[in-house]
Amino acid sequence: MKLDRKHLKEQYREAKAPMGCFSLQCTATSEMFIGCAKNLETAKNSLLFRLSVGALLNEPELQRLYGLYGPDQFTFSVLESLAYDEHDESKEYGKDLEALLSLCLETYPKAKEIHI
Repeated sequence: MKLDRKHLKEQYREAKAPMGCFSLQCTATSEMFIGCAKNLETAKNSLLFRLSVGALLNEPELQRLYGLYGPDQFTFSVLESLAYDEHDESKEYGKDLEALLSLCLETYPKAKEIHI
């Protein structure tokens, strides 16, 4: 079976990154941090990298816990995904993500909101 490279590239360009709310939980303390992103995979990579090099300056409590317990004591998970509107490609999802974040924070009242 021969792969059509042009078709595969087109599919890749048209693919939309998953967006929604995520959590980062410290398993050692059970503390949970919740945020939202238009691209969950990029958010995960950015968050974990910045934590690993001590560069998450806007979230000092999370950075402190990460420094204390290390990467093995943290789990990243997607709490809720937000679907794209197939009929409106120009739609902005900022307000939808904020509403979803509020719902997630209500569901997990002890969790802290993070911005990345």
